[in-house]
Amino acid sequence: MNLKFTKIALTALAFCAFTAHADVTVYAAASLTDAINDVNRLYEKKYRTDVKASYAASSTLAKQIQNGAKADVYLSADIAWMKHIEKNNLVKSNNVIHLLGNRLVTIAPKASPIKTINMNAQTLDNQFTGKLCTGNTDSVPVGKYAKTALTSLNWWDSVQSRIVGTSDVRSALNFVDRGECGLGIVYATDAKIAKNVKVVGTFGLATHTPIVYPAGLINDNNDDAKRYYQFLQSDDAKKIFVKYGFSYLK
Repeated sequence: MNLKFTKIALTALAFCAFTAHADVTVYAAASLTDAINDVNRLYEKKYRTDVKASYAASSTLAKQIQNGAKADVYLSADIAWMKHIEKNNLVKSNNVIHLLGNRLVTIAPKASPIKTINMNAQTLDNQFTGKLCTGNTDSVPVGKYAKTALTSLNWWDSVQSRIVGTSDVRSALNFVDRGECGLGIVYATDAKIAKNVKVVGTFGLATHTPIVYPAGLINDNNDDAKRYYQFLQSDDAKKIFVKYGFSYLK
């Protein structure tokens, strides 16, 4: 074999070994889909590292991580599910930050005659027709926030039987977007990206616990995962999150 060619080939292999980066796997709440996709594209371009993202309800993702799914960074739509994986020794508290905030809103199909929901009314039941879609009120963060808010306003008992609890917030959004639910409770950021819905009410901050998105660096991580976790806290990432309507808490 030509010695010059061999030397070039070995140099190229060494360069590839030096510059290659392990994939980063991100598990993120469904409501973060569009923002994290943009963050990942920017990160991949800047660091030439592949980022794999999986989106679902925070509860679903936490259970998958608990059952051994490979994840480097986990972004939850509430603190409770991050605490859940902390208790299972999958993330350390000093590797968790409160990254983002959001608002809880009521939405209706654009074609709906509803103009606004009276948030001071004694009941919600007579303000819409059909079903009310939100996340599962026992496990999905948006559903849990919704139940707390409805209970705070003394509306829960009158609408409980009309609630359709979905697997994640984007599913609830899609039901309303298609006109299959007369009303929905989702995050303001989800309503912002939907084409066929309108916001008809915003829940007061006092009606539910603060909507906080913690980001956690999962144990047994690598240098690429640590760098991605830090990138989420950068000005570049902040601009993307703010563009999609999230409040930036870090």
